[in-house]
Amino acid sequence: MGLSIKVKLFLAILSVHIIVYVAMYSIGRYNFDSGFLEYVSRIEERQVPALLDGLKSFYKHTGSWDPIREDFTKFGELIRESIESTVDPELNARLGTQRPTPARFSPNDWYYTSEYSPARPYLALLDADGSIIWGSEEAMPAANQNPIVVRGETVGFLAVTSRQQLSEQADLLFTEQQKQSFFTFALFLGIISAAIAFPLSTFMVRPVRELVDGTRRLANGDYTSRIPVRGSDELTQLSVDFNSLADTLDQNRLARQQWIADISHELRTPLSILQGELESLQDGIRPMNPDTINSLHHEVVHLNALVNDLHELSMSDQGALIYEKKEINLTEIFEISRDMNRHILEKHHIKLSLKIHSRVADNRIQTIGDENRFIQLFDNLFQNTCRYTDDGGELVVSIYQAGKKVIIEWYDSKPGVTDDNLEHLFDRLYRVDSSRNRKEGGSGLGLAICRNIVEAHEGSIRADHSELGGLKLIIELPCLEG
Repeated sequence: MGLSIKVKLFLAILSVHIIVYVAMYSIGRYNFDSGFLEYVSRIEERQVPALLDGLKSFYKHTGSWDPIREDFTKFGELIRESIESTVDPELNARLGTQRPTPARFSPNDWYYTSEYSPARPYLALLDADGSIIWGSEEAMPAANQNPIVVRGETVGFLAVTSRQQLSEQADLLFTEQQKQSFFTFALFLGIISAAIAFPLSTFMVRPVRELVDGTRRLANGDYTSRIPVRGSDELTQLSVDFNSLADTLDQNRLARQQWIADISHELRTPLSILQGELESLQDGIRPMNPDTINSLHHEVVHLNALVNDLHELSMSDQGALIYEKKEINLTEIFEISRDMNRHILEKHHIKLSLKIHSRVADNRIQTIGDENRFIQLFDNLFQNTCRYTDDGGELVVSIYQAGKKVIIEWYDSKPGVTDDNLEHLFDRLYRVDSSRNRKEGGSGLGLAICRNIVEAHEGSIRADHSELGGLKLIIELPCLEG
């Protein structure tokens, strides 16, 4: 198993801190080296006039450079005396000394011995001919030669080479001095970073852990699993979506249980009747006559219709229903369905009124769809009206075009439907209260099938209260211009 998100997050935060510390050290050291080099060079440049004055005085006193040729230490003493005359209190403060100015430095003082000392410039003394009296010939190409003029005559040159870099020994000295303090400081900062990163990573990973735990509970069948919602970031939105998913799964579970219970009830009713009828025939209680056969046939038809409706809905859910769509005339299809259901309308003495508003003279209303499915749609609507409308009632069907849509309004007479029932009319196996009971066998799937057919044709269907006191269905379908 790999590292957990908590450990990865902890290491990421700690790594960022370490990288920042290393970058700070590198930048700080670079700035120190370059800044200190510039400071040393500036101090050296300030000392050149004093050195020139000291050399002029020496030459006036001796009349030649021979004392320096004979004893090179004299040049060092001359440099020290000239520098001591120019040291200021600010430099003393930087050097960490408390000696007052002017003060005599000893030859072993830091001011002369350290690689960082401004008293150690790259100097060379040349005579009037340019020959080296004191110093290194290697530094001459990069040196600035300052003439030494005595009584209007150039008697020599002071060659000064500006520092291009600190010496290797100075670099090592700086590194050794800073390394121990840096690592001590870095270790201290690392401990602080770890102390901050660990609880921070724990806090940031907590929503993820809650999501993991909630997902496991959900996968194990606990659909009541919910996780707390905190904050307003992406994890918060993920928590909201998780709870919404859990709600949906819980509702689907309840709907599935109710669906199975309803199907079982619907199938048990006609089967129980068939069993009772057949047992009566076997026991000789009921005679075998046309009425008995018609009763058995009626229950078989009811059972077959229920099974067919269930099969069709399951096929629709799986997307397995075949729709052969083409250009059709809704007016003509409605008339075909009306003729097929005329006998059932007459049986219940329901008056049908048809209103068609078309943009063409022959009342054609064109759309794209499956002719057989639309016949099935109208058949289900006719059967629903006849089943739930009081005998002697009225049915009004209005088909018209509105913009780019075909509107079908289907409203019947009493009894009506309550507002609560309107929201569930298209639910499978849902039935309204006793005021609109079945007068004859219905599967409770008719309107659910109607909704599937309409939605398969990119339309919509909704229910409302009818002006006639019953139910009003509004169907909207795409219109084919023509």
